Amino acid sequence: MDINTASADGSPKKIVVLGGGTGTFTVLSGLKYNSVDLSAVVSIADDGGSTGILRDELGVLPPGDIRQCLAALSAGDQVLRDLFNYRFTQGGLDGHNFGNIFLSALEKVTGDSLTAVREANRILNVKGKVIPVSSRAADLYAELEDATVVKGEHAIDKPQNVRAPIRKCFLSPEVPANPEALRAIEEADIIVMGPGDLYTSLIPVLLVQGLAQALAQSRAKRLLVINLTSKNGQTQGYKAGDFCGVVAKHIHPAKIDTVLINSVKPSYDILERYRQAGDHLIEDDLDEEKIKVWRGDLLASCVSSPVPGDKLTRSLLRHDSNKLAAAILSAASVLN
Repeated sequence: MDINTASADGSPKKIVVLGGGTGTFTVLSGLKYNSVDLSAVVSIADDGGSTGILRDELGVLPPGDIRQCLAALSAGDQVLRDLFNYRFTQGGLDGHNFGNIFLSALEKVTGDSLTAVREANRILNVKGKVIPVSSRAADLYAELEDATVVKGEHAIDKPQNVRAPIRKCFLSPEVPANPEALRAIEEADIIVMGPGDLYTSLIPVLLVQGLAQALAQSRAKRLLVINLTSKNGQTQGYKAGDFCGVVAKHIHPAKIDTVLINSVKPSYDILERYRQAGDHLIEDDLDEEKIKVWRGDLLASCVSSPVPGDKLTRSLLRHDSNKLAAAILSAASVLN
């Protein structure tokens, strides 16, 4: 890749990715093959599937998003990475992911959530760092336009019926940021936000106390990757500008420096499947006189397939990790 990935002093650029879930996994999977100093600052509000069960029954920090980031950045043995991603499909462990169980057990052994994640970074030979945004779990709440309040990331993510649009989200209890996360943001050259579910992957990170202030004080360039499609119960009817508006509000007084958006349309069959589910391709309504925009082909060539044992519904369309990494580095390189 013919893109400068060094800072002014010659050291590798420091890139921090904010979020959780599949979108963050995709970003990290591409960037790790470049000569950069990479960190993931990860949500602590997940409560769905295997993660939710372990969180409720063991009182541990939600392991799912952390586990995905560790797997993405692991430079360890392939068997170890496969083991960490293995999901049971039968018996009492049906639906549980081995990595989630491993992280939960490690927290019990070490007696501390942050120590457990640091040890997991070491054991998996992570290229970079995976950093929980806080040492404490929190519940995510969504207040809807009709004043209804929905509790829990999973309930927000998977609505049972048609409901009003989301007005705002908040965490309870309010939790302070992990000092290590704040330090990574402070020292960063580039901060990547998204892609991923807007209200259940990215916003929970931005809601943690101290994050917005750290983003405002950082010298880093802030890049927002727009999702490929809308998400039922979260972003129906949203255009790219709506994503920018929500993120801008949460990071104020910091600003978005560049927006990255896919410009290639998938096949009609794929779009029709999304339409039947009530979702749509995100329309590009961005005004280049108001914000810098990077447009290009970011679409993965293959449609995502379900993972055996996974109880959660996942997106069909995905960003291509290598295309996205190249776009991030390219967009950042031209910023003043």
